[in-house]
Amino acid sequence: MKKISTLALALIAMGSLSMPASAQVKFEPVSTPTLESGWYQMRQVVGVTRKDISATAPRYVYSAETAKNGKYYFASDAAQKSDATAFVYVDNTDGKYAIKSINGKWGDFVAISSNTKPATYDITQVDKNNPTQYRVGTKSYWEDWQNWNYIAGSQNSGNARFEFSKVNPADNYDVYSVVAAGDFNPKTMQITVTNTLETNKGTKTVYNGGSFFFTKGTTVTQDNFTVVDDGTTGYSKTVKFDATAKTLVVEYTLDDKENKYVTLLTSSKADVAKTGVGLPKAESEARTTLNAAITAFESDKTYEKYVALSEAQTAYYKSTDVLMPEDGKVYVITNVQQDGTCYYFSYSTSRLSAVSDKTKAAQFVCRVVDGKYVFVNVEDGKYLVVAAKNNAGTNSGKGYIESYDAKWADLTLKKNSILSCFNIGGKRSETGKPQEGNFIVDKKDGAFNGWDMTELNRADCTTAFKLEEVSYPNTVTFNTVTDVEGVNNLATFSAPFATVIPEGVTAYYVSTADNTKATMKAIEAGKAIPANAGVILTSTTGTEATMIPATTETAAELTGNKLGNSAGAAKTIAAGDNAYILAKGDNGTAFYKGKVGTTLGMNKAYLTLNVAGAEQAISMNFGGNVTGINQIVNAEQNNAPVYDLTGRRVVRTVKGGLYIKGGNKFIAR
Repeated sequence: MKKISTLALALIAMGSLSMPASAQVKFEPVSTPTLESGWYQMRQVVGVTRKDISATAPRYVYSAETAKNGKYYFASDAAQKSDATAFVYVDNTDGKYAIKSINGKWGDFVAISSNTKPATYDITQVDKNNPTQYRVGTKSYWEDWQNWNYIAGSQNSGNARFEFSKVNPADNYDVYSVVAAGDFNPKTMQITVTNTLETNKGTKTVYNGGSFFFTKGTTVTQDNFTVVDDGTTGYSKTVKFDATAKTLVVEYTLDDKENKYVTLLTSSKADVAKTGVGLPKAESEARTTLNAAITAFESDKTYEKYVALSEAQTAYYKSTDVLMPEDGKVYVITNVQQDGTCYYFSYSTSRLSAVSDKTKAAQFVCRVVDGKYVFVNVEDGKYLVVAAKNNAGTNSGKGYIESYDAKWADLTLKKNSILSCFNIGGKRSETGKPQEGNFIVDKKDGAFNGWDMTELNRADCTTAFKLEEVSYPNTVTFNTVTDVEGVNNLATFSAPFATVIPEGVTAYYVSTADNTKATMKAIEAGKAIPANAGVILTSTTGTEATMIPATTETAAELTGNKLGNSAGAAKTIAAGDNAYILAKGDNGTAFYKGKVGTTLGMNKAYLTLNVAGAEQAISMNFGGNVTGINQIVNAEQNNAPVYDLTGRRVVRTVKGGLYIKGGNKFIAR
């Protein structure tokens, strides 16, 4: 070390000469397994992408005045800095580390600057033969990357090594700390403090948590600092300077705090109470976190808990772990503008439109196909497709196709940033750009516009769509029957769209019928129920079954089907219908003549005869592809002889007994 003259030492003692720069930045590497919190000098001694770095040719890490490309606050240089920019602050909290520039900016896992302390990383001795050398990072690692002269890092930088030298800046500097206090949220608010005194030997600009380094003995006043803040709308501030404590505290107070606390708590409770499609699932992290933040804030109404609740609510809005549309459920699709204006998908004209009258809203039943979504209009079975401008796309851009085509009907749903909303997109054109696009609606008139597959939420248009579940009779409730051999659950069904026969369910149509008997024929396995066709359903698996739209399934041919339908609308029975309704009456489970003027609910089926039938019940004969299920009749229905199961003729039947009449089994009543 260069010796200091006796005269120089005397001048230093009198305060008329500063300590030489070379003495201020002496580098003495530490070699402890862990680093304690405090100020250090830092240098890189092993490079990865830079081959010119070595123990004899190190690169010194220093706190930069300005960021490179707005990102990095740690620069590197072959020359050792002689002022306070040579320092960095190492924070060790429970064995986890973070490194801070003197300006208050933290370096994250690849040294990118952050206003808040990162989730921490490791500073680790990895070579017992070189105990002064440390690796910085976890999974991704710091290094002077690709000759940038700024510290960056990557997953491939694990062989980079650094040395640290412990320093005490107070030996040579008056260190003034800058602190933002009170109602200050470092994630959304920032202070920028400048001091341009010549005696400032660190950076001229610092942020929250930063430090100014003045030549020892410098007189500093509040007027020497300029404070600029950002993100502080709705806050009041007070600047407090303490020359003795060497602190500049900028304290913030949230305006109208009590009212804002109540407003946030009320809206958060309302948000978390909502459930349904597009909203976070019951078990989602976002919903759990929001509930916990509400509880914490209710018990302790502090600013910190207020910020935590606000962040939890924001995360709730952005969560993508939401309930998606489900097979067989029926939805109204609503476009939601930024100001709350709503437009509803409608087929009230000859093409898809977005209307402001909800009473004209179309209802769509959903089918999920390989992660894509198919929506079928329950009124007429049209498949929803992207409504293209200028008649482009399939079917002249009308927004529907009559039959399923995966290329057009398979739609993509992605969570929109607006709560409970989705972006809905798909193929929109065979030519031009873009050929794929989201639905987008203009606010001024509800017109469909053109857009690509990205989200767009503006004051004049938006890609945000909400799916509101509505009640619709495509979930069949079976009636329990005890008088039909081999059948436990029975129902009728029809729909304006072709439907898939659920597992455990068999669908039948009536191939022939007369005044006494209807012959049932099973639909071939793997085939779909055609649109607007009445069928009888039996179930072996449960009391309910949800009927979903057919896509690639081929609709069965129901030649001569004698079952009428009320697909899409309730049916009022007229005199000429010759309608018989499936019911459990005096003669057991059978078709009974429908009373003229009565109404059959939507999506049901009924038996029709070519001519007016008799008043008695018409029994069902399940034949064809199914055995063991036979016609059910009453023992007194006609005069045919009755036999028991051994073939002996009987004169009187016993209630509940099983007998044979006319070649058919029946249960006596």
